[in-house]
Amino acid sequence: MSRVQRIVVASALLVIAVLGLVSVASQIGVTYYLPPDDSGFASTHVAVFAPAVVGTVVAALVVFVLVVLLIVVVRRAVPLGMWIAAAVVAIVALVTPFVVGMLDRPTF
Repeated sequence: MSRVQRIVVASALLVIAVLGLVSVASQIGVTYYLPPDDSGFASTHVAVFAPAVVGTVVAALVVFVLVVLLIVVVRRAVPLGMWIAAAVVAIVALVTPFVVGMLDRPTF
């Protein structure tokens, strides 16, 4: 594989991981409304959804690993096993938002 192709593939894997990171990070805040009080206004509150925080950390680690891969790929060729591992961790970053999205949200 030529150097340009390696850089393009590594960049594509990195973009996939960044999309997963952004998607799971957007699930951190949970907005809920309390019933109206005597004044008739419902109060809005925001809570942190802990599984989304864990998913964000996992996706951020994957992004970091793929940035390191991109740096290594720019400098030299890497073995096939490293490409397979990079594809697997990119898939992990892409699946993480779906796993977090399937978890039950807290009820208030």
